[in-house]
Amino acid sequence: MNPNNWLKEGKKAAICFTIDDLHPAQKIIHGYDAGGDLDTGVFRYLNWLFDRHPQLKVTFFTTADWREKSPIPTRKLLSKIPWLRDQFYLASIQKKGTFRLDKFPEFVKFYNQHPNIEIGLHGLHHIHKGLNIPVEFQDESVVKIDLILKEMISIFENSNLKYVKGFTPPAWNASDNLQNALINNGIEFLASARDLNTPISIDAKNSMSGLRNVSIVYPEWIQNNKLLHFPTNFQVTSKYERAKEIVEIGGLLSIKGHIIEELHGFKTIDAINKSYMEKLDKVFCQLEDIYGDDLWFTSMNEITQNLKTTK
Repeated sequence: MNPNNWLKEGKKAAICFTIDDLHPAQKIIHGYDAGGDLDTGVFRYLNWLFDRHPQLKVTFFTTADWREKSPIPTRKLLSKIPWLRDQFYLASIQKKGTFRLDKFPEFVKFYNQHPNIEIGLHGLHHIHKGLNIPVEFQDESVVKIDLILKEMISIFENSNLKYVKGFTPPAWNASDNLQNALINNGIEFLASARDLNTPISIDAKNSMSGLRNVSIVYPEWIQNNKLLHFPTNFQVTSKYERAKEIVEIGGLLSIKGHIIEELHGFKTIDAINKSYMEKLDKVFCQLEDIYGDDLWFTSMNEITQNLKTTK
């Protein structure tokens, strides 16, 4: 995509903030907070950041019926046996329906009413058999993926949780079959590529997680212009200079976080917590001091809808 034709008129660069793995788990009941504790849990750190930067918008990528208990294999012996290990879940999983969104009306009400957020789609169960537990979409056919996506969308519809037609795949993996199935189900944008290391330039391409050889700085139409792709290029471990370099070339500063800080012993580096929000506050303040109203605090869906009118 031409770096100059996607921004809102009068804006030099844009900022998006997305957070993965939202579902109704609560600390006291389930042992961890995945957004289910609402204002009394992890979300209070976000509220602090919203108070500091009211123009900020967040896209929560949300799983319809979360079943993952551990992102890494705990059945160690079985995980060492080729072929056989691919036939089983290598860690215990939640009973189907435990976290179905349509069973949690207060959760739905809270996120529907918040003015600073939108909800995107993040898979059906967030699990897969074999070694790569969180990689929900691997070698499945378009037909198989289509069935999974339809069940996912059905749960969202039944829950009345308002959602946008955007998707990020669990663990970033977006095969051609998944992309085609997304298009078949009316999905308009995909967030797959994550690159936190490649030096920033107009031509910088992804060499880390997810789709390869797509821009890490700009939104980009893929699959014959039927799907708008968004990269991730910044997180808590990134330096401020990377954010400034992205803004300087008129790019999208695309920030990633995860709602769960610790899941049964597995700690997340980019978890939403006090220190991460304080870092983002500092980054935003520094950028605003330099660029002011030239920055477009937006969301992936807002960019998508804006580009659809000029496509």
